[in-house]
Amino acid sequence: MPKLKFSMLSAGIGSNFEAIMHRVVAKDLNAECISLITYAANCKAVEVAKQYEIPIHLVKSDNLLEILQSENPDLAVMSGYMRKIPENVFEHFENKIINIHPSLLPSFGGKGCYGIHVHEKAIEAGVKITGVTVHFVNKDYDSGKIIAQSAVPVLPDDSPESLAKRVLREEHNIYWQVIRDFF
Repeated sequence: MPKLKFSMLSAGIGSNFEAIMHRVVAKDLNAECISLITYAANCKAVEVAKQYEIPIHLVKSDNLLEILQSENPDLAVMSGYMRKIPENVFEHFENKIINIHPSLLPSFGGKGCYGIHVHEKAIEAGVKITGVTVHFVNKDYDSGKIIAQSAVPVLPDDSPESLAKRVLREEHNIYWQVIRDFF
C-alpha cells in the first residue's frame, strides 16, 4: 500500500498535529507529513514541525495555492488553521482538504464557532451529547461533506473547559483514523 503524503495546515497549539505524528512514528498510520503550512510563524505547531524535521511554509495572503501545488499532497489536513481557504484552491484540491471541528456538525458550526466558543454554545443549548466532526473543506465554514463523527457526552457539571478537554481527546482519537482510511 502506498504511503499517503499530507500537508498539515495549522496555526494553533498543534496537539492534533502532534497526535497524528505520534501515529506516523508508531507506524499506526502509513503516511508522511511533507510540510506544515502556517500563517503564524510563532505558533506551537511550528515547534511540532521542527521536532519532526518537517519543512515549514509561511503563507502570505495569496500564496496558499502556489504552496499546495508545489507540494502536491494527497491530502491537506487542517487543524487550528483559522483562515478561510481561498476559492481558487478548491479548483485544484477538491475533496483533498479536511478539517476537524469540535462539535457534531451541523450543530455549533459556521463563522465564529471555534475553540471554546463551540463548547460554551453546547452547554448554553443544554445538549446532552456533542462530539467531533471530520469533514471536507469547501467555500462555506463547516459545511463540507461529513467524513466521520464521534460523540462525547456533555456532563451535568461540565464547564466549557472540561468539555473542551474531553472533546480534544476524542479529536486525537479520530483524526488519524480518518487520514489512515483516506486511500
